[in-house]
Amino acid sequence: MKKISVAIWVVLAAALSMTAAASARHAQATAPQAGVAPVSAEATVRCRAKSLGIMAPLTGPAAFLGQEQLSWARFAVRNFNRQKRTGFRIVLGDSQLSASLARTVGRQFIANRNIMGVIGGSTSQSVISSAGLFKNAGLAAVSGSATRVDLTNGQFPTFFRVVPHDGLQAPRIATFVATNLRANHVVLIDSQDDYSTALAAGIEPLLKARNVRVDRESVSATATDFSSIVTRMPNDVDVAIFATQTASAAQTLSQQLREQGKKAVVFGTDGAYSPSQYRPVNGYVSSFANDLHFVDAAEDVVTAYNSFSGNKTFGTFGPPTYMATWVLLQAMDAACRDKKITRREVTRFVKTTNVPSILGGRVRFTARGDVVGAKFYVFHVTNGTYRLVG
Repeated sequence: MKKISVAIWVVLAAALSMTAAASARHAQATAPQAGVAPVSAEATVRCRAKSLGIMAPLTGPAAFLGQEQLSWARFAVRNFNRQKRTGFRIVLGDSQLSASLARTVGRQFIANRNIMGVIGGSTSQSVISSAGLFKNAGLAAVSGSATRVDLTNGQFPTFFRVVPHDGLQAPRIATFVATNLRANHVVLIDSQDDYSTALAAGIEPLLKARNVRVDRESVSATATDFSSIVTRMPNDVDVAIFATQTASAAQTLSQQLREQGKKAVVFGTDGAYSPSQYRPVNGYVSSFANDLHFVDAAEDVVTAYNSFSGNKTFGTFGPPTYMATWVLLQAMDAACRDKKITRREVTRFVKTTNVPSILGGRVRFTARGDVVGAKFYVFHVTNGTYRLVG
């Protein structure tokens, strides 16, 4: 089997060949005509030096997530610029885990006329608070991690995501917990944000339909101590499902369960996937993408990223953001073929995306901005070591 490692280069080559074909098709149309002044080389340079904004939690309790995404976004921009001889750049926007900060970042991006697209938002609440602004500005936003189902119900027509939504995560978790773990009693915890409350609400009835007893708990998104929840947790609880966006919270819950002698294992949702922070003695986590470390065909991708980043630790947040960035870069490059670019033109090109992915398969979007054909994965974590189990 050929390595999708070449996938970075496959993506690049595919985009390059499409550009060449498009250039040939447009050669006659773009040739100088009598009485029409040609577009200057300076205009071409300006078009190919536009920017992308990245909206992510670059600081705060979910910084592990945002910094991984930023690193992979920079990796994508570096690769794209080298191959296409463009000069696209990234502008940082730190949303932390705050909806109000995300809205502020969104306004800043809109005011920056060089920004032609947005990578993110990373979290569902950041999308909810900013995507309406981007809609009015005609600004495409492509997320590599926002999974709340109703983000793509038609209310945000310039929002896209390269990962599946929680309408797939909820049944994946419920089926695994009930069937594979054979749980009879579950505590389901949300962290009081737009992502976790919706996901927990989707998981609960699916577990009950499988005759699993479900107790509900709710904690603040910034909570760092769960000992009171653990204390009142019945001894017969098999699994504590924690819908959280902070891996450190899932780790703390797992530690406090062991300290109090409870048998329940933690099952973290996609926000908990972090080999550097969520390292339980025994636990589980779901994710919207496979970990490239477990994909033999992605060996060269991992090697290239390690060389670029200086061997930074990464999990499943970075590679989807690579593809989100790539989608926007390709759309911007396509828009620049006539030596000028608008945000609405970039959005139109994003809608027609069809490129090979470093995650396997291709990135294509439904009419509402969901990626076609993606799924959730389940990992078993033993003493900090991750293993794909479903």
